[in-house]
Amino acid sequence: MDPAEAAQPVYLTVADALEIYAAVIGATPAEAAGHLRSRQALAGALGRPTTYAHYEQADLAQQAAVLAHGIAETQPFIDGNKRAALVAMLTFLEINGSEVNASDRELADWIIGLSGGSSAETLAEVLRSRLIHAP
Repeated sequence: MDPAEAAQPVYLTVADALEIYAAVIGATPAEAAGHLRSRQALAGALGRPTTYAHYEQADLAQQAAVLAHGIAETQPFIDGNKRAALVAMLTFLEINGSEVNASDRELADWIIGLSGGSSAETLAEVLRSRLIHAP
């Protein structure tokens, strides 16, 4: 594999997000799709990390933060958007070889902060200081 290809992040798809949301609400992916308020909003939120990577050379922390912010802000599901945003962010980081060293309470506070006006940039700064990269 080309080293440049190996460095490319793996991005979540709409199907991945529906599986994540299903796990959050205790449903099947098909049932989760029935809770989708806007597929377009979800697709847009999922596309933010790629856009930031391409146009702003965003690091993994920034990409994870804009993903979480996008889901929390656009509210593509009828409920559970902040929980889905958190799990999507953590999943994105995990599939890309990183995890966050934070308590459940801290994670919840960060995501709730997005609803209170905290920016994706602020979340990215916090994530950068707490990321643990897999060897």
